[in-house]
Amino acid sequence: MNTDEARDTAAGPRNGLAEAAWRVEEASLALVEMTLNAVAEDSDLSVTQLRVLLAVDRHGPLNLSALAAHLAVSVSAAGRLVARLDDAGLLTRLLSPHSRREISIDVTEAGRRAIEHLRAARRRRIAAALTRLPPGTRRALAGALTEFTAAARTGEEPAARTGEEPAARTGEEPAARTGEEPGARTGEEPAAGHASDPPHTDRTTRRNQ
Repeated sequence: MNTDEARDTAAGPRNGLAEAAWRVEEASLALVEMTLNAVAEDSDLSVTQLRVLLAVDRHGPLNLSALAAHLAVSVSAAGRLVARLDDAGLLTRLLSPHSRREISIDVTEAGRRAIEHLRAARRRRIAAALTRLPPGTRRALAGALTEFTAAARTGEEPAARTGEEPAARTGEEPAARTGEEPGARTGEEPAAGHASDPPHTDRTTRRNQ
């Protein structure tokens, strides 16, 4: 019995939607693995640093509280990560145009080049897999993923940008004012979740067009 058959047997009968979700999840894991391989081989960034850079590139400019909410980490942990990426020249921290008590975090040109370098490495791996599919299947897959991406974004909460208060979440400590100094840079970084922000970011997509 192969792996797919074993999983089907263990899971029992599925309805059509659950089966489709399972198949898409399997594909997403393959994409995550490609991303991790690209990070390991083609980038000096850690997975955690990449998560920060991608979040700011996709949703930014952000204040520190909003960035912490996107990453599901504390404000002090987000502050330490931003400070390191700022020192590396990949992020910038400026006074927010909305409030002089807030810091606006954005990606620098060097940060965007680092993201594009990583995305190009990931696209090469994806293209290699696509060459093993018939042309018709490739076109159908690209069309289906385009529709899936649009559907996924429809269900997203609006990005909390600089000057906007992020939605409060039960059980979290109150968000600190983003004009405060970030916490000390010592200590552990937050554990990384999935490294793959959605493969297509709005701002990077526009730059590639």
